[in-house]
Amino acid sequence: MTTIAFATCTELLALDPDDALLADAVRALGAEVVPRAWDDGAVDWSAFDLVLVRSPWDYHLRRDAFVHWAARVERETRLLNHAATIAWNTDKTYLRTLAERGVPTVPTAWVGQAGPSPSLADLLAERGWAGGEAIVKPAVGLGSSGLLRVPAGDPGGAGAAHLSALAAAGDAMVQPFVPSLPVAGELSLVFFERRLSHVLRKRPAAGEFRVQPEFGAVTVPATATPRQLAVAERALACVDDDALLYARVDLVAGPADEVWLMELELVEPTLYFEAAPGSAERFAQLVLDAARA
Repeated sequence: MTTIAFATCTELLALDPDDALLADAVRALGAEVVPRAWDDGAVDWSAFDLVLVRSPWDYHLRRDAFVHWAARVERETRLLNHAATIAWNTDKTYLRTLAERGVPTVPTAWVGQAGPSPSLADLLAERGWAGGEAIVKPAVGLGSSGLLRVPAGDPGGAGAAHLSALAAAGDAMVQPFVPSLPVAGELSLVFFERRLSHVLRKRPAAGEFRVQPEFGAVTVPATATPRQLAVAERALACVDDDALLYARVDLVAGPADEVWLMELELVEPTLYFEAAPGSAERFAQLVLDAARA
């Protein structure tokens, strides 16, 4: 029997609802699905036909160890997405690469650990962002971990201290706050093998701007405009991985209805199968095909 490991974390060995739907669909095709924590040293990863990265939602706490784990697993068996893609996508400086290649991204200022750390006030002034709110967050993070929303006119307070602390530990990023977020949230386009599967909108709760479920956000089916689809496909075209199995492209609306890339999720994104009936079954078949290749 084909055996597939879902790489997760210790807290999610029972699988989250999204992964449970996929596991049921894979099992219905006659394969075995076994959840395993990525950092469990007792696991023999070579015993699986495929290791599918699903919900290792603690990797940001030990990113180097996670990247090394992925490289080791790929030497022992088939891993998707690939280890090189995981290494690239777990550091948000990939957004800088995409921007340099012409993908419209949320404007970002990068503060590196190795270089001098400018004051937040100076940085915002240089970029022309001094009049509005800002977001300060680490380059290696998951969801909204380490994120701080800095009020307008207060760059020298908590925001400056937060940026200094982040820059002392690793690379950090500063962005202007996107005003459309509390109203429209994010548009997510889910791709299987680079083909669009389904689209959904993640709407934040009242008074919120974060679009994760733990902050009360809701998800509804949606459609993408040709412009939005073009931005998503342009971002994916920059990914050098000929076996890319899954991707989620998160977009936001900038000023004058610009389309900006917020995140390109290639490691452990929720794929929102529940929002698109039949998508779990379609993806399960691709997973099984990859395991048997």
